[in-house]
Amino acid sequence: MADRPSLSRQMASDLRNKIIAGELSPGAVMPSERELIAEYSTSKSTVSKAISYLRAEGLVTTEFGRGTFVRNRPPLRRISAARRHAVHRAAGEPIFDAQAKDHGQVPSRQMLKVGREKAPPEAAQWLQIEPGDEVALRKRLQLLDDVPAIISTSYYPLWIAEGTRLEVDGPLPEGPDELIESLGHPFSHGVEVFRARMPTPEESTLLRLEPGIPVVQMWDVDYNTDGRALQAAYDVYAGDRHEFGYQWSEEDIKR
Repeated sequence: MADRPSLSRQMASDLRNKIIAGELSPGAVMPSERELIAEYSTSKSTVSKAISYLRAEGLVTTEFGRGTFVRNRPPLRRISAARRHAVHRAAGEPIFDAQAKDHGQVPSRQMLKVGREKAPPEAAQWLQIEPGDEVALRKRLQLLDDVPAIISTSYYPLWIAEGTRLEVDGPLPEGPDELIESLGHPFSHGVEVFRARMPTPEESTLLRLEPGIPVVQMWDVDYNTDGRALQAAYDVYAGDRHEFGYQWSEEDIKR
């Protein structure tokens, strides 16, 4: 039985509306393939295509041998703000950890690489150094409830990192931001630049992405009062596991 051109999308739309309306609540088992074939008088391939649309949107997950479920994990909301470093100062831990705990999620990380390497061109541009200059690097996979969420690669100029724990393998319990400030380099201002794109094969593997799910890349650069770059962080977010917000206040506008 051939897939009618719009039926798989109509089926996905119907199921999406039920999820949004709460008729299919978080963690609920989706109607079975057999039930959907009977309800829509269609084929297995049409049902599979409809479910694949919902997976690509991050609305459902499929577990081999168990079925398809409405996604039960709320996305982590990353808040950008004029005073975002107040979060790590108050918590004494990485911003990622503090925000995850605020959402009732358990943060963790796997260190992928710590050491020195030649700065790639874009990192060098943000750090105000020459491409190929040596920098300290910390690359880690950050997880929420044991599910990969972000690939974080941070570059540090050696005038800050040399001989410090930024070059030591293993996680930093207080986070690199807190460590940098404790070394006498307070943050003054910064910039965040976002771009959505499709993932590389390595990113898909590390983040365990379903086919069709994009990533959001972000350069997050912090400066001191002299306008000198203290760090340049390159983060790759799983597109179906995050949402982004910006907070501001009247006081920020007056600055």
